[in-house]
Amino acid sequence: MKASIIEFSPSGNTNHVSEVIKAALEQNNINVQLVNITGNEKYFSTNNKRNFLQETFEEHDILFIGSPVYAHHLQYHVKELIENLPKPMNGYSEIAIPFITYGGISSGIALDEAGILLRKSGRKVPFGMKVSSSHCMTRAFMKEEFNKNQPESKLTSTIDELVKRIKSSDLDFLTDNSKHLKYQNIGTYLKANIIFKEKVWHEKRYPKITIDQNKCMKCGKCTKVCSVCHLQQNSTKSIIKNMNSDCIHCFNCVLECPTKAITLVGDLEKAKGFMEKMINKAIESPATCLYPNLK
Repeated sequence: MKASIIEFSPSGNTNHVSEVIKAALEQNNINVQLVNITGNEKYFSTNNKRNFLQETFEEHDILFIGSPVYAHHLQYHVKELIENLPKPMNGYSEIAIPFITYGGISSGIALDEAGILLRKSGRKVPFGMKVSSSHCMTRAFMKEEFNKNQPESKLTSTIDELVKRIKSSDLDFLTDNSKHLKYQNIGTYLKANIIFKEKVWHEKRYPKITIDQNKCMKCGKCTKVCSVCHLQQNSTKSIIKNMNSDCIHCFNCVLECPTKAITLVGDLEKAKGFMEKMINKAIESPATCLYPNLK
């Protein structure tokens, strides 16, 4: 059996889950190809993402798609990726398993969105998984990163159960269970679709980054950690913004810059207060879960 995992992981949380899945599959004699589009200049610069995926993907019997949750939604680059997946034929399986990572507050409707898009691509979704991880955005304006140091044992036991279900199944007869990914209440769907519109939040709500060229030492570290190739260096090594790939506010650059030349602009106290209110109001349970949930 051969599996392909494709992921987008700005903070590294989704990649960590991918690596644990990969290790568990390989321990069960399943070969794995892992494709990470994070910061992949070829992927983010091409206008033909389907062609990129066709050239990159190896033949597989099962496909895993990994994404972070952004503002209650499947991150929009992953939505675009699923929409550009090659058709499930000629060695590409119709079996797909989405998994998402979120900052412990709310996984929103991301897993359901993944299931819907994968179904539209002609695939069956027998399982799906959400994983509670650290809230990467809080690194930039709170004293401590929220929800960090999640127990590894919960992640590994959930993935072990997923692999067990895969191994005990005949892939040709697996049925679609994407309806089980719609586990949130109607209130969460209303908030996601009315209040938390991801691209609007990127454009108008989240703090913006600014670059002080006088402080910049032109080391290029920020460009290496930019998850969407938004920050680039020009011919003089100065940092410029690539307007063809919008910032998604992972804030990796802010944390990586050794001279603090990249800072946030906006009402950070207001952002902190909003986040604290969200934390106190809505902690999701179960935090990490495999669907269908048989417990």
